[in-house]
Amino acid sequence: MILIVEDDILLREGIAFALRKEGYLVSEAGTVSEAEKKVNQGINLIILDLNLPDSNGGDFLADLRKVSEFPVIILTAKDSEEDVVKTFQLGCDDYMTKPFSTAILLSHVKAVLKRAGNPDKDIYCCGSLTYHFAKKELKKDGRMINLTATEYRLLELFLQNRNQVLTRELILERVWDTYENFVEEKTLSVNIRRLREKIENDVKHPEHILTVFGIGYKWSDSYD
Repeated sequence: MILIVEDDILLREGIAFALRKEGYLVSEAGTVSEAEKKVNQGINLIILDLNLPDSNGGDFLADLRKVSEFPVIILTAKDSEEDVVKTFQLGCDDYMTKPFSTAILLSHVKAVLKRAGNPDKDIYCCGSLTYHFAKKELKKDGRMINLTATEYRLLELFLQNRNQVLTRELILERVWDTYENFVEEKTLSVNIRRLREKIENDVKHPEHILTVFGIGYKWSDSYD
């Protein structure tokens, strides 16, 4: 999971969009206080602005280094030699000045993660949910949630296609391999309902598994 800490909403959303296109899991924060609530949610890399509305990004970095060693890339308009040296002394792993190219930022992200030995595609976090792909572990509010084999396949299909509408036909094909086996659409509806009961706070008003009437379903994490 990559956490972007940037108060410029358009810039933050642009970076998040580019990272998600590359397959990375992304979380966003506009302030230090928001970021502090997310650093324990399976974060593997932070992209951090130094000028934030509620605190100095450098102070946040210094506090992070007391408890964590995961990499931090600084994004800032400050380009003086003194600022760069001071920030590296605080513990950042890379330093980029604004304006910058998204393509160059992505190359820095890949390089930093490679040095850290972490591909950052194994853990998904959103709100109260955390899913570890390699271990096939789903937690809600820190509590382990047991899923059936079918529910695991459904969940991973949704997470690998976040914020995209998936047709019923596609889901049946991917989860049940309907080229080989006939499965009624009612079976899909039943499994969607059971998965919702395990992960949603309110099944009648789901936040994650949304119904797209007449088409299929969509996993949403856009509120995060």
